Amino acid sequence: MSVVPILIDPNEYLHKVCHEITKFDEATEILVQNLLDTVRAAKDPEGVGLAAPQVGVLKRVCIARDFIDSKGVNGDIILDDKVLINPVVVKTSDEKEVDWEGCLSIPDTYALVKRSNKIKVEAYDVSGKKFQLKASGFFAKVIQHEIDHLDGKLITDPDRIIGRPLSQKEFDKMLEQQDEQHKN
Repeated sequence: MSVVPILIDPNEYLHKVCHEITKFDEATEILVQNLLDTVRAAKDPEGVGLAAPQVGVLKRVCIARDFIDSKGVNGDIILDDKVLINPVVVKTSDEKEVDWEGCLSIPDTYALVKRSNKIKVEAYDVSGKKFQLKASGFFAKVIQHEIDHLDGKLITDPDRIIGRPLSQKEFDKMLEQQDEQHKN
């Protein structure tokens, strides 16, 4: 298929609730492949997920990338791209974590967001088969971030962000200061 442009906030598509997929047909397959091609092509920053509204399609489809802890043949990190169609979080852990997140649709911006550490999701694959997925840590945060996109929510929305967003420059400076503190 193809790499498609990623919409940038304040594009109105990023703030709309998406419609469920009701037909698992060729159009769904094309949308999924375009999302996969686009997120895989995203570099600097690398994409860890992508949702259909980020490419201008108001359908409940997203990709969440699981970074597997082992190394590939050439020393590359192994990625498992999960296709989630009509995803619903059916269970969350009581344990939450606040961490910095970025977004391909909000370039050079980082926001503190509170997310569940563990989740259970029900979704459909591209052929229409229902499945459940358990996720924890970073992968759980990626899934929650992408489902937020399907609900028209962004990390900079008042009900998501803690404090104020940081620019890339401010974020890099904060990381440098943290590194210095850990060395001392």
